[in-house]
Amino acid sequence: MNRAKHTMKLTKANLPLPRLALAVALAAVSVAAASDALRPQAPAGTGSSPEPGIASRRAEKLLGIDWVCAGLNTNLPVWGIRGGLLWGLPPATGQPSDGPRGLIRLRYPVLTNGGYDLLNFIAIEPVVRGHKGFSELEPSRLDAAPGKRLWTLNPNASFPIVTNLYPGQLGRLDCGAETLTVRVGVERFENGAHVTLTLLQRSNAPDEVELAIHAEPDSAPLEYCILTATMGNKARTRRLWLKDEVVGGLKLYPDYREPDFAPHRFFALDRLHRTVAGDVLAAITTDEVDPSRIEPFPGRVHWRYAGLPVTQYWRKPAGAWRDDLHVAVNGRYTYWRSRQAIPGGIAFENFELRERFHQGQRFVFGITRRTPGELGFDSARPGNRTGPADP
Repeated sequence: MNRAKHTMKLTKANLPLPRLALAVALAAVSVAAASDALRPQAPAGTGSSPEPGIASRRAEKLLGIDWVCAGLNTNLPVWGIRGGLLWGLPPATGQPSDGPRGLIRLRYPVLTNGGYDLLNFIAIEPVVRGHKGFSELEPSRLDAAPGKRLWTLNPNASFPIVTNLYPGQLGRLDCGAETLTVRVGVERFENGAHVTLTLLQRSNAPDEVELAIHAEPDSAPLEYCILTATMGNKARTRRLWLKDEVVGGLKLYPDYREPDFAPHRFFALDRLHRTVAGDVLAAITTDEVDPSRIEPFPGRVHWRYAGLPVTQYWRKPAGAWRDDLHVAVNGRYTYWRSRQAIPGGIAFENFELRERFHQGQRFVFGITRRTPGELGFDSARPGNRTGPADP
């Protein structure tokens, strides 16, 4: 992995005064556009409205890239590259919620006006002695409400400060690409797991975010720390793209009609796509040409996918994967916490790359308008098969 040659702590003090003044002046005329790009959308499966009264200042091009940095150019816990993938943390206590706690939010500009929509969540699920923790479901020790607390960590602070508005650190790689790095603390799990995450985005891969996992010194020994993309039902993802086959959810679960999660299916390393660079890649897509035409709950925003189709994928960089790496998916026939059948039939809900835990292990998640064929999947070539086959 290329290491950043240098990093810069992002604070308002780092900005020259004339530049900061210009940013404030521009905010007066561009607040509507900025708010549209950063305003949380109503989460799938809830009746929440977009967060009211939030006005995000125009993002500065801090090192030439239009970075979005919480606490610096937005008062939302959101980071990323404007026009690319944005990721976020749950809002502070007392603010309107954009979904369950304990989950990393993923937003992408899929709407016809270039606006962002909440497309997926990433949950943290550490496994200790066969017992899995659930960041979304376990109660917090702070208030007993569901969902572990997530917060940002300032590595330059002399003592820990719990906040969700630390801007992060900008850096530059040897190849010239800019990076934004944010360390995220995770509340201790009931099984004794205690982990932190380091999220990194690169200017030359604006549709991706890398997540590195670290066990804290007081953590129980981890067997796995699963990062699962847990809202595939919003996009009604029914195609899993592997090396030379496309596995269909409707064929994996042809008779499943229950309201619970369908069983996981697993696909070993030898069935996963390898890029020319040696990365391992797995992707999911919808099977619908225009998913925005469907209103699962007519007249309501519940689970509405209002944008263009995208490809969502997990990637393991070359040299970062081990032989036990595999893909896991499960499905749902009805939407979460409802008896409403998913239009078109069962769809994948959880989608994850798994490997046994090792300190600093890295996983990359991406959302892109590019098709699997444009990403290089052999399974997109004519003549390759579509259908299930248990590993």
